[in-house]
Amino acid sequence: MKKLVSMITAMTMAVSVASITSVTAFAAETVQTTQRTIEVNGKGVVTAKPDVASIYFTVETKEKTAEQAQKKNTEITEKVTKAMKALGVRDENIITQYYSIDAEQVYDEQKNKWEEDGYRAYNRFLVKINDVDNVGKYIDAATKAGVTNVGSISFSISDPNQYYKQALQAAVKNASSSAAALAEALGLTLGGCISVEEVSSYNSYEKERAVNNTKSMAFGVADTAAQSEDGGANIRYEDIEITAGVIMTYAY
Repeated sequence: MKKLVSMITAMTMAVSVASITSVTAFAAETVQTTQRTIEVNGKGVVTAKPDVASIYFTVETKEKTAEQAQKKNTEITEKVTKAMKALGVRDENIITQYYSIDAEQVYDEQKNKWEEDGYRAYNRFLVKINDVDNVGKYIDAATKAGVTNVGSISFSISDPNQYYKQALQAAVKNASSSAAALAEALGLTLGGCISVEEVSSYNSYEKERAVNNTKSMAFGVADTAAQSEDGGANIRYEDIEITAGVIMTYAY
């Protein structure tokens, strides 16, 4: 009986030792296979000259009847359209944004009630041009044709993808440089890139400023612009920045 107990005890100890050895071996293997990494961000910026200018015009007319307001608005809009076409703007680049005819009311304090005060026709349309260096010429022509307001002017790039690719490449180079600098500072040997992620972000390809009074168009996009010698609008623009970002992980 004592011999049997001794055999069972010896077997239990052997199993325990084997279990400890297995755990130790697994822990050692885990430590050896854990990869050490450096994660860095990279940003690339490319500047480019805009090649599209978008001008938002408004024609407002007020008459006693809706028909009269609409007719007058149409006449002025046609004059503005004709002036734009005379400068080389194509039909597809003159785009209606909003159109409405609304009844106007005025409050009569003596009668203590609202009364009809005619009708207002409102037509807002967009004109796109590629002659970005002469935007003022188009504004002047539209103003002379009867446009009542210039809502805003924006400058953009028709094909930003080509510049975005350049910015993305610059972002990768920037991230790689950061990883190398970190490894050197820490005395580490930098390995290869094991993952790269393009950062999703809002990339603006457009600069926009509000333009109000078309009668005194002393307005600049990059900075305040003086009027041209002939008194017309002198519009300036600035280069557009296209940005890209990446997150890269390196082994060491």
